[in-house]
Amino acid sequence: MEAGALHHLGRLGKPWGHRGELTLQLEQANFSDLLALGVLFVELDGLHVPFHVNHVREHPRVGAVVKFEDFNDPGSAAFLVNRDVFAPPGHDTTLAEETEEEEDDLDPQDFIGMTVLDEEHGLLGVISGTEGTEENPVMVVSHGKHEILIPMVDDLIIGIDMESGSLVVRTPPGLVDLYRGL
Repeated sequence: MEAGALHHLGRLGKPWGHRGELTLQLEQANFSDLLALGVLFVELDGLHVPFHVNHVREHPRVGAVVKFEDFNDPGSAAFLVNRDVFAPPGHDTTLAEETEEEEDDLDPQDFIGMTVLDEEHGLLGVISGTEGTEENPVMVVSHGKHEILIPMVDDLIIGIDMESGSLVVRTPPGLVDLYRGL
């Protein structure tokens, strides 16, 4: 198989756990690109060898963890450590990277200090911090002595204007009233 037909994704790292999983440092792809791939090609001695993916999961510290079929312990998968990984032909992830919206690259911490406006309630306050987890961040909106916790999900965020420092949201019915004590 020609190397030009494959798209470089990243590099396999050390074994993870005791079930034959390996870390995968993604260099030219996003985790979501991996989910649709049932086969990954690993470069071994100049050849691109296909390996069927049993499962892949995102991991905040290492990028991703992948388990290939027929490897059930760290020793059996050890020969794959420090090998380059490629997507199968026809799965070019560069197109997906180019079409991502700017908001996808933002960290929840980037929103601190922004003014929050609600479609129905108007000015809610300023984002003073974030809480929750990396997968489920929540913005803390402060206005005087009052705080409102609003989940940072695409369905609730209507618009972001980084230049003016404002964020427009559509809060679920009753959320603002709950925090305002109405």
